[in-house]
Amino acid sequence: MEKLLIITNLYPSSWEPNRATFNKQQFDRLGKHFHIKILVPVAWPQWFKLSAENKSEGAEDIRYRPFFYTPKIGYSLFSAYMLISLLATSWRWIRKQRPAALLASWAYPEGVATAMLAKLIGCPFFIKVHGSDVNDFANDKRRAKQIVWAANRAAGVFVVSDALRNRLILLGVAEDKLHLIYNGVDNTLFFPTKAQPLNPAKRLLYVGNLKANKGVMELIQSFIALLKHHPDAELVIAGQGAMEPAMKQLLEQANVQNKVTFLGSIAHSQVADEIRRARVVVLPSYAEGVPNILLEAMACGKPVVATEVGGIPEIVTDETSILVPAKTVKPLTSALDDALNKAWSPRDIVEHASQFDWQKNIHHVQQTIAQTLKNHDDKSVVSI
Repeated sequence: MEKLLIITNLYPSSWEPNRATFNKQQFDRLGKHFHIKILVPVAWPQWFKLSAENKSEGAEDIRYRPFFYTPKIGYSLFSAYMLISLLATSWRWIRKQRPAALLASWAYPEGVATAMLAKLIGCPFFIKVHGSDVNDFANDKRRAKQIVWAANRAAGVFVVSDALRNRLILLGVAEDKLHLIYNGVDNTLFFPTKAQPLNPAKRLLYVGNLKANKGVMELIQSFIALLKHHPDAELVIAGQGAMEPAMKQLLEQANVQNKVTFLGSIAHSQVADEIRRARVVVLPSYAEGVPNILLEAMACGKPVVATEVGGIPEIVTDETSILVPAKTVKPLTSALDDALNKAWSPRDIVEHASQFDWQKNIHHVQQTIAQTLKNHDDKSVVSI
């Protein structure tokens, strides 16, 4: 079985056990086809929060190592900083693994650093892009140039939405490098309840980081306005982040803090339970790739209210969702009102969600990597 070395910061750790569960799901399944090794560069301020187990020198399959950089300055140098960090902390370990290929999950700085590392090792590499790693970072010309450079030298670039694919093409990435492949859903966790309650609670659910660009302040403002028409509505928030104090302050000013429950960061299995308890799942982000929480909500038969950004319009229909412009309050309030009043068909929603399958995802990724390795071996034989 060929060795595939994955380099990504998007992976669970002792400090963030629920981080990027979609990556863990995909990598675990890829492990049936490749001998997977994972190298997790951890921003040095966060390195000190990791457990001793994560820092263990003896880690063979998953290795966490500090990523040294200069905070708040020199963003265009982060890929070089990451390469230096990887070489300084893990070069002997990497050479010992003798990977057949590398996979970077995140375009910058991981993707660019991996491109340089692959050249040193002499093996093919792939990049998986998610959303803000292209939508946000590529707004900086220096970082955009590096992303395009790495993508055009990759054996393949996996994109999670057609919107990301088109964005990369506009930036200058060759179209034949790009492989559109949607994430899947773990149907052993995310499935509908057997019987829908006759009068389900008017419970709204948000799952994600509590950051401004996730639209959480607009969500709170919309929910406060929604209570005028639905005084029995409630909002459950799963996640943590810098905006939590401001969100709670706004609720207290409106004297409706008893209507909102903050769960903090919760396990993936608990996310599934919370979705099944909800009437509607809401995600008012400013930008996205294809958020797995929407796929998981639909797999549970739940409708979604979300913003029409990134790849979201690609994965929903009028029968499964209501979409609104980003950074708006009144349209979001109206959409939540409509979603609570509408008679949705859980069966139709689940049927639509069934097309987002991890088996399809893994088959595409495995076949793409395997064909590249075969071509690489054939060229090596010819050169000899």
